[in-house]
Amino acid sequence: MKVAGWILLLTLFGCSLWVPVGGKYVSNDSFFEVELPAGWRRAYSTRDGLTMTRDGLSLQSVRIVREPFDKELPFTRRKLEKNMLPQEVAEIIIDNFRSNQNISNFQVGENQPATVGGYPGFKITYSYQTKENLKKQGIYYGALIDQWLYRVFLEAPARHYFPRDLSILERVKDTFKVTL
Repeated sequence: MKVAGWILLLTLFGCSLWVPVGGKYVSNDSFFEVELPAGWRRAYSTRDGLTMTRDGLSLQSVRIVREPFDKELPFTRRKLEKNMLPQEVAEIIIDNFRSNQNISNFQVGENQPATVGGYPGFKITYSYQTKENLKKQGIYYGALIDQWLYRVFLEAPARHYFPRDLSILERVKDTFKVTL
């Protein structure tokens, strides 16, 4: 009887972990709003920002995250500081990627200034290989706004998914607004 109860719970709640999206999305927790594409799904829990996918997280993910600028980055000893220029922040983010032992062949395609939510920021395009030898590509937009690091980014396998979903990320980034 206990097993049947767990199966029922997982069936009822497991299906609701992803919510279909489309149209305006407002995050009162992370203080942003954005237009989301139809046909995609977002994670039900939005505590850490917004995570969405069309075909599954291993195939593509678009994320919008707001974190305190002084939060320790997982793979580098370098730290972000409140009054850093966008390109200084970008260099630390790149160092964090390069220091990640879970990926190999990390390459930066571009590192340039960009506007993020109306604020000065940066854009990093990159690629790397997973431990399973899957080549992934990503675009990472970021900006220090007040005491927060806002990130809007896409990661997907280099073949098929990244080129297909790149325009989605650009549309999401172009509609992203900070609502502090």
